[in-house]
Amino acid sequence: MEFRSGVKLGKGRYDWIAGSNSPLDRTVLLPDLNWKPYLSKQEIQFETEFSYDTLFCATYSALKSIASMFNYFIRHNLMPAEDLAFLQDYIVNGEINFNERFTGTLGDTDEHGAYQYKIANAIKNFGLIPQSMFPMADNFYDNIDKKFITDEMFAKGRAFMERFYINYEWITDVRDALKYSPVQMIVKFMNYSSPNDILKPEGTFNHAVAGIYSVKEYNEIADTYWQEFKRYDPDYTASFMSFSLTFLLNNNINMDCIKFLKENDLKFVQNSNSGQFGRIMQGKLMVVQSNDRGTLMLLDDKMRTEPSIKITQAEWQQLETEGFINNF
Repeated sequence: MEFRSGVKLGKGRYDWIAGSNSPLDRTVLLPDLNWKPYLSKQEIQFETEFSYDTLFCATYSALKSIASMFNYFIRHNLMPAEDLAFLQDYIVNGEINFNERFTGTLGDTDEHGAYQYKIANAIKNFGLIPQSMFPMADNFYDNIDKKFITDEMFAKGRAFMERFYINYEWITDVRDALKYSPVQMIVKFMNYSSPNDILKPEGTFNHAVAGIYSVKEYNEIADTYWQEFKRYDPDYTASFMSFSLTFLLNNNINMDCIKFLKENDLKFVQNSNSGQFGRIMQGKLMVVQSNDRGTLMLLDDKMRTEPSIKITQAEWQQLETEGFINNF
């Protein structure tokens, strides 16, 4: 098989960056940084039955990372029972298995691959569906054609988003980020001669993988070709993305909205999951709908310099459900 690049390099205009503009509040899950025990069974991005490369490496690596987080919560009995019941269609042999074709297609994969942020936004905006719901097509171009995505698939993705909120941020410190989730990263594709080789391939970064462990000498990755686990010199890995997972239901949120709004009148508010800004005025949370970087920068400054508060996605949704959110 001749390797073809499956990832495009670049960031989205409105992406969150850890340590800069990101609002994400993270909880340490793995102090030892080792996500290997939580990986679902390896899947190969090359469609062997019909002999084409899906070029879904940005999708496979993102979903591999997110599935590992779900597996962590399930194995440690931290998944709410109703959410676990919902996920039964997503579980194969005891492990979470999301559908790559749905996400890769909605993430605008083409014959040159996909941007990491477009795949991440497809996950964030359309949700995830079970592996069995959308088999691979018999050729590359049908496989990435959105016309084959059905209303039933979109509905399943929306149902997923009602329970689980997935967001992402760009990071620079891989070892710190691995405490919270696997780290998607870009490498130059290379196979090893021995599994303990530390790879240092020269040339252009061209392949997205899931970073699952790290020590000073190497970042260990899970690939989506036949050699699954590889060690890359840290200087030969780049473009690091970390994911967050929030449970939206069954979280025992029972906020007294009227009391909350009264006690926090005139404070600036930010959603700690989505980053959305607002300000409490006249008994309502007045939301600022803007993608303008300058506006967002000024709002971020207000959050830092004036009375402000962060709330969770679940709290935000309760305010919205009870009719206490308006557009500014």
